This record gives sequence, C-alpha cells and structure tokens, in this order.
Amino acid sequence: MQLLTAEQLNDILNFAGDAVICTDARQNIIFFNQGAERVFGWEAREILGKELGQLLPARYRATHPQKVEQFRASAHVSRRMAERQIIHALRKDGSEFPAEASISKLQGAEGWIYTAILRDLSARRTCARTSDKAELAMQTQSLSRANMSHEIRTPLNAVIGMTSLLLNTEIDAEQREYAETIRDSSEMLLSLINDLIDYSKIEIGSLEIARQPLDLRRCIEETMDLLASGASVKGIDLAYMMEEDVPATILADAARLRQILVNLLSNAVKFTDHGEVVVTVSASLLESGEHLLRFSVRDTGIGIPQDRLEGIFQSLVQMDASAMRKLGGTGLGLAISKRLTEIMGGTMSVESKPGMGSTFTFSIVAQAEGEQLAQHLLQDRASAFAGKRVLIVNANGTNRRILVNQAFCWGMVPSAAASAGEALDLVRHGHAFDIGILDMNMPEMDGMQLATEIRQYRDAKSLPLVMLTPASHRSCSPAAPDVQFAACLNKPIKPSALFKALQQALEIPVAAQSAPSGTKNEPESKIQPGLEPKLAATLPLDILVAEDNTINQKVIKQLLLHLGYRADVVANGLEALAAAERRDYDVILMDVQMPEMDGLETTRRLRALSPGATKPYIIAMTANAMPGDKEACMAAGMNAYVSKPVELDDIRQVLASVRTHEDSSASPHAVAIINWRRIGQLLELQDEENPSLFADVISSFIDDAPHQLDRIAHAIAEGCGAKLAAAAHYFLSSIDFLGAQRMRAPCMELARMGRQNDLADATALLEQLRREFELARGRLLEMLER
Repeated sequence: MQLLTAEQLNDILNFAGDAVICTDARQNIIFFNQGAERVFGWEAREILGKELGQLLPARYRATHPQKVEQFRASAHVSRRMAERQIIHALRKDGSEFPAEASISKLQGAEGWIYTAILRDLSARRTCARTSDKAELAMQTQSLSRANMSHEIRTPLNAVIGMTSLLLNTEIDAEQREYAETIRDSSEMLLSLINDLIDYSKIEIGSLEIARQPLDLRRCIEETMDLLASGASVKGIDLAYMMEEDVPATILADAARLRQILVNLLSNAVKFTDHGEVVVTVSASLLESGEHLLRFSVRDTGIGIPQDRLEGIFQSLVQMDASAMRKLGGTGLGLAISKRLTEIMGGTMSVESKPGMGSTFTFSIVAQAEGEQLAQHLLQDRASAFAGKRVLIVNANGTNRRILVNQAFCWGMVPSAAASAGEALDLVRHGHAFDIGILDMNMPEMDGMQLATEIRQYRDAKSLPLVMLTPASHRSCSPAAPDVQFAACLNKPIKPSALFKALQQALEIPVAAQSAPSGTKNEPESKIQPGLEPKLAATLPLDILVAEDNTINQKVIKQLLLHLGYRADVVANGLEALAAAERRDYDVILMDVQMPEMDGLETTRRLRALSPGATKPYIIAMTANAMPGDKEACMAAGMNAYVSKPVELDDIRQVLASVRTHEDSSASPHAVAIINWRRIGQLLELQDEENPSLFADVISSFIDDAPHQLDRIAHAIAEGCGAKLAAAAHYFLSSIDFLGAQRMRAPCMELARMGRQNDLADATALLEQLRREFELARGRLLEMLER
C-alpha cells in the first residue's frame, strides 16, 4: 500500500477550498493552508506562531480558552465548536464574517494538536435581493409575533389583574383557593408566552442587552425572594455566597441576568425534595479591564443521567417524561438562558449525577462600576462589631460557613456549632458570647427549644438571640414568656438585614454615615418610605387612563381606587388629546398600542403642544412584546414605564416617582439638585443627643468639597489616572451620602476616566462638577438659614 508523503499531504490540504488551521496545545498557529490565506487575508508566514485569538472577534477571546479546555477534556474526538454550526471569525482587515466550523484533536508528541476546518458562509450570499427579502421577511415575522403576542396577552393580563383585585376582597378560604389557582395558572401561561417571544427575538438577533449599573447582591437577593416561599414549603435551604474579588456593582442587563437566575433557581427548587440550593458567585479580571463573572447554581435534587446531559440545553429532561409531567416545565427556559449568556459574552454548562444533584454554571463579561467589592458590604460601618463574640448554631454547613465568613468580615469572633447539643455545651462551659444566631430548623432540637435551654444559663440581656426562620414562617414568638429574641430574620440570609439585626440586638446606635460605594440602602418593603396605602391622601393627583381594552380599564381604575384616586378613562389617543385640552392632568397612564392613535404618537403630540412643561407625567403601559419598546417610549417623551399585567405595587411605585419628578427643575427630564428624600432621612437621624447633626453634616460637606475638587484637579494636572480614580471615588461617597445627585454623573465619569487612564475630557468634566457643587452649595445654605 502506497502512503502519502508529508509534501503530498501538504499539497492536498492547500488545494482544499476551505480554511484548514492547526494549533498546538497553547493555541499557537502551526499550520495555515492556502484556503485559510484566501479566507482570512493573512499569509501563512505572517500568522504562523501567532495565537488563534487573532482570528476571533474581541468579544469571544475571553471565553475561547475555556471552550477549548472543555473540548480537550471531553470524550469526543471531533465536534462542532461550542455545539453550534456557525461561528464568527475575523479577517486581517478587521471585518467579521460567518463561518461553519468543525474541530478535531490529536495527541501529538508534545501535547494536543487541534485542527479547525472553516467554510466562509459569506460567499453563499450571492444575491443581495434575496438576502434583503429574507431580512424583510424575518422582520415581518418578528412584528407579526409581537402583535400576535399582544393580542394574546391583553385578555390574559386582564384575567391576572381582575383575579388580583378579587384576592383583595373579603372571600372565604375555598374561594381564595380557586382565585389563587386562576392567578397562578394565568401567570404560568404568561411566562410561557414571554419565553416564546424571547426565544424568537434571540433567533432573529433582535434581542437587545442593556448596560446599566447593577447591584449584584440586590439582584441575587431579589431573585431568591421570588423562590424563597416555595423552597421553604419543601423544606429546602436557599443560600448564596460571594467569593473574593466580586465587584459590588457592574454594568449589565439586570432583567436578563435575573431571568437566567430565576430559570436556574426555579428548576433547582422544582427538582429538589430535600437539602439545599446554593448560588455561588466568583470573578476574575480580564486583560480588557472587564470582569468574567461566574455564577454557579448547585442543588441536591434528582440529578440528570449522563446520556441526557448532551441535549440538556435543547430540552430539560432530568429523569424521564413522567418526572416532567409530575413537576412541570417545558425546558425552553434553559435554551433561552444559554443563549442569553452567550450574548453577554459567556458560556453555560452543567455537571450532574443522578440522585446527587446538579450544578449549572454560567458566566458573563461585565465592566465593574466603582471599586467596592461585594464581600466588603457594610464593612466600613462595622467598627462597633469588632471583637464581639458570636455563637452561630446551624445544622446546614453552607449557611454556617456563610455566617462565619460574614462575622469575620465585620471583625467579630465567631464560634460555630452544627447542632443544638454542641451549642449548649459551649454555653454551659461559660463561653462569654455577646450574641447568638440560631436556626429554627435543626434536627433533634429545633431553634425554639434550643433558645429555651439557653435561657436557663443566660438571660436575654446578657445573651441576645437572633433567630433565622424559613420564609414561610411568619413569627418566632416563643412559647415560654422568658425566652426573648432580639430579632427574627427570614432565610435566605441577607447581609444587610443581618447587619441591622445585630445592631438592634447589641443596642448599637445606627451611625449617621453613608452606605458604602457601590451598594444601595435596602428597602424595608416594596412600598416607598413615606407612602401610605391611601396614596392620594399624601400625593393628590389628577389622573387620566388611556386604554382601549374595557377589562383593563376596569382593572386599572380599581387599582387606582385602592390608592384613593378616581381616574378619568379614554379609549384611544385622540380621546386622550381631547381630554388633556379640557383638563390639566398631573398623570396620564398611557397604553402603547391603541386604535385611532397609539400611545407613542399621542405622547409626541402632547409634548409638542407644551414644550418644556413638567406636566403631564406620562407613564407607558405595555406588555413589552416588541424589541426596543421601552426605549421608544422614553424617546417619545414618556417619563416612566410599567409592564402588563399592572399590579397594585407597580402603580404605587410608579406614582411615587411623580413626587421626585415634581421636585426637579422645569425640564421634564432634569435631575433635582438635591435629593429631598435623602435630606428627610438625615433630619430623622437628628435627636436630643445630636441636635445639630443635620447642620454639622451639611457644613462639613460644604467645607470639605473644595479640597476634594482640588485633589481631582491636581490628579488631572499630573495626568495620573490612578489618583483621579481614587479622588473621584472618595468624593462620590460624600455626594451620595448627602444626596447632591446632580454632582453624581460628572464625578462618576471622572472616576471611570481615571480607571481607564483616559483624561482627554477630564478638565471640562471637572468644571461641570464645580458648577454643580455651587448650585448644591446654594441650596444647602438656604436650608441651613431656615
């Protein structure tokens, strides 16, 4: 048998029309055929020895090594890259093109050798007219889907809204059960419709990803709140952990990140009957200055057989069809979640063993906003905790580890016990604890019984106790009157809530200082501070509702009536214009899709009639079926936005924003110089012991600000980005604390310029910051004179 020589094999590969590229184990290019030269525009002598990443668009380079490592560790000899037929590649001239790629691996003498065969798909686009027609058809299909979904969701939103109103009336237990079933089933159907719309958007490339400041802790905690009750009913512990180097705030799409987390967590809770579901977040800094954030969702559920893992992101089948029928779900959410992570620059994978649970891991690439780390939450306000000895009793190892780590972060001295018996031994032997944190759910002896036993040795004054309870547990009132708790917290554990509970238990005065940069003060409830259930009593408003669907009209009118408002109602945009001419409304709740004239055109005409006017405050109501819906509403001149089905809390929250809007300047989009709500909070901190606190804080800010502005100016003069970032970041804390919110934007931008060492426009921004300070200074001095 005649064998090919190396030269003959090289000639064959060069005659091939497709690009053939070989790399070594370090992903350096070691072979580049003539087909690759034609496709990429590089000559072999130019590219040999270079990294394969040069042939990939920048947004894919960060995760490419991870994908290669996954392929190397797999049992496959060859497969499609990332299990997809189409990839994007980069030519020498910087242009991107779609390519069909297949990859194989071969064990060489010095390690693995990888071969990629790529076919340029752009050559197939020979007819521009055909391509244009296809694109037009795709857009038409997208519009048709959006309109169809609007028609489906309109009556469904009405069902949900009317059911919510029914649940707020006096009905008996049986009727309540029926109504809750209707509401839950309707919400499930609405969720499925939303999944289908999202999937169609992703398929045609019309899904848009936002980049806005996002508090990571808050995002995770709000997601877990949605599932805490269901997990509690099943007896499952729900927890999350932040590892070192995770930024507190990132620039990302909060809604899409929450969508992924909700999907993974709800699946984990659904397929877990006992044990725990834990979210872990870690981060690593990339050469680009961005962070690769990794989210791991681990459960102790039924797991997934190995032969079904391969197609897990096409359809979720964790055991068999009978399990799916029993537990529900279509698996579409996983496919959407995986595509969302890829759009955000990351990947998604799963590890699982039947009977032992599953771990879903996904990553995203995001820019950090500020220098604050998530693990250092409230650290700068924890000095009073330093040296305090805390007894932590928790049978769950994950929760125990979370509590111990948090105690260490706050300078406390923790002693952990895995059972009630261990805890009692520590107390009996005279360990001088300052505070105890108990868990209600423990084997053999629960938290309530343990507290009763502890009180035989230590009273409530000498050892205050904090009780952690499941989300479904509404009270921790002890059976014995002498067993007292300083605080009772629902799980999952939230550091901010735990911090407040420890302050209360240890009788530490609440310090009058700002929240750490990169975090936000936690809301006590969904209702904004200072707003009563009958909102109209404190915030009187003339309201017009523009909505064409008669059932939705009834729902919204009734929701407003719950808050004390009697609204006028019209059925289309033309009627809204006529009503606005007859009466000077404070607020218009405007449906986006209406006959005769839609909400966007109506808003544009209203703004044109009164340019620069602050009224009416226009709130868009839409099911968000179409790409860019929210942006289109804002561009038309609307002030706020609520998604259907509109709930009571949605209406309450969005009307609360009218108060802030009225405090702003004449421009409908202006930001108030001072956040008056923050000023009110500072005034509340003033008491008999600190009668001049408010004046002292304002005077300190006014006196210190010129020095901080000089620090920023010196950093700019030196051309030192690091000094600029540090000075602006420090000043930003004072600005946020006092609520000088117009100063915030230029100061944040200066901090960003410093981090990126790009000081081109820094001087102009500094001048803007100085002007905003003078305005804020004037307002603050006026308050002092009063």
